[in-house]
Amino acid sequence: MKRVVILGGGIAGLTAAYRRAGEGETVVLEAGPAPGGSVKTVREDGFVVEGGPSTLRTSAAADRLLKDLGLEPRVVVADPKAPRWIVRGGRPRPVVPGPAGLFNTVFTTRGKLRLLKEPFVPARPAHLEDESVASFFARRFGEEAARYGAGPMVSGVYAGDPDAVSMRSGFPRLWEAEGRAGSVVKGFLSKKEKGDPERRGAGGAAGNESAPPEQSGGGRAPARHRARTLTFDSGLYLLIETLQTASSARPGCRVETSAAASAIEGPLPSPGPRWRVRTADGRTFAADTLVSTLDAPVVARLLGSRLVRSGAALAAMKTSPVTVVALAWPDGSGSPRGFGALVPRGEGIRSLGVLYPSSLFSKRAPAGSILTTSFLGGALDPELASAPDAEVLAVATAEARRLHPLLPSAPARSWIFRWAAAIPRLELFHFRTLSAVEEDLGSLPGLVLTGGWRDGIAMGERIARGEAIGLSL
Repeated sequence: MKRVVILGGGIAGLTAAYRRAGEGETVVLEAGPAPGGSVKTVREDGFVVEGGPSTLRTSAAADRLLKDLGLEPRVVVADPKAPRWIVRGGRPRPVVPGPAGLFNTVFTTRGKLRLLKEPFVPARPAHLEDESVASFFARRFGEEAARYGAGPMVSGVYAGDPDAVSMRSGFPRLWEAEGRAGSVVKGFLSKKEKGDPERRGAGGAAGNESAPPEQSGGGRAPARHRARTLTFDSGLYLLIETLQTASSARPGCRVETSAAASAIEGPLPSPGPRWRVRTADGRTFAADTLVSTLDAPVVARLLGSRLVRSGAALAAMKTSPVTVVALAWPDGSGSPRGFGALVPRGEGIRSLGVLYPSSLFSKRAPAGSILTTSFLGGALDPELASAPDAEVLAVATAEARRLHPLLPSAPARSWIFRWAAAIPRLELFHFRTLSAVEEDLGSLPGLVLTGGWRDGIAMGERIARGEAIGLSL
């Protein structure tokens, strides 16, 4: 029977193990002392604090997974009408969903009129293979949208520089919408009219598989998936714990922790396993199929010269460091409400954004308390991410109070989480690297590569890719 080894016990690796369609041995090798990757929840004295992702925006695959794991009764859904805030002029300004959003004060009247002009802006030149997110938004929606729309969006999603992140790879649905109809708005409208499901491209030009479409009868187009923003009553790590238990309950499947891959041999001549993985503690694992969910530079180091076309680019790929600071405050009239605030550069605030988890979800803090979560560092301020605890705590406290002056002078308690390589930087022409990866994989039978650098960084996307890989094994 086929042996599968999965490198990385994050959400994608665990989902692939759980969804494996075929029979045989499945081993998940996780370098750390516990699975979960960047998902980390602290449960302490009535607080539920997220140290990594704060929410799960569901894909169709994610909703299937929650149902099959029996987690629906423990889901806590965010209010879809909760306002988002964007800082302009030093204060948060609400951005609400729907037509009412036209009355927000983030954009001037001139900026709003420029937004409405988008369908009439000429399509991008045929020779333009890629451009930065800032350039794309300025060209299609205007300079205000580039600064107060694209800037906060890139900070919130990638902790990145909008002048450096690739539009084609970082936000492929918007890029493809313009390519489809010459306009982002027209592209999305035409897709809705055709009844296509809303699915994010898996890494843009790489052409990777995505989640299987929902079934529909009578030859009709599949229903569009309605995404939810959610967590669980005991935090996001509940999904990791449940997945680990469910995967380990499958015959022949196990999760090995403190098992960092140190060397990979293969592809090996048949008969016998195609791949062999050695771990730092001296163990060896044979595999007919090897699945890697690891960061791009780690993949390049382990596979070396076997990645003839893509190895150098993967080895050089940078990541953005992020430090997460969660603060508990007494609840009061000045407590922030809504989803959270994102901060464009140039506002004199170093935080990438501040989320309000206890306003967005119930059961995040005990009665009389609230939580804020600040994200520091990123591509434009990496030194702050590695600053001493006292400094990051001081910055997070001062800036939360600057955005919400009625908060007390100091938080009641705090938690700090550090991620030295939090998010991959998808820089201009990243799609060429992905194409080179595809070519290299053609000569490496039994090897599957995934990761935030290739298939999207959001939890819903990682679950979708893990499901697709599992169903192919």
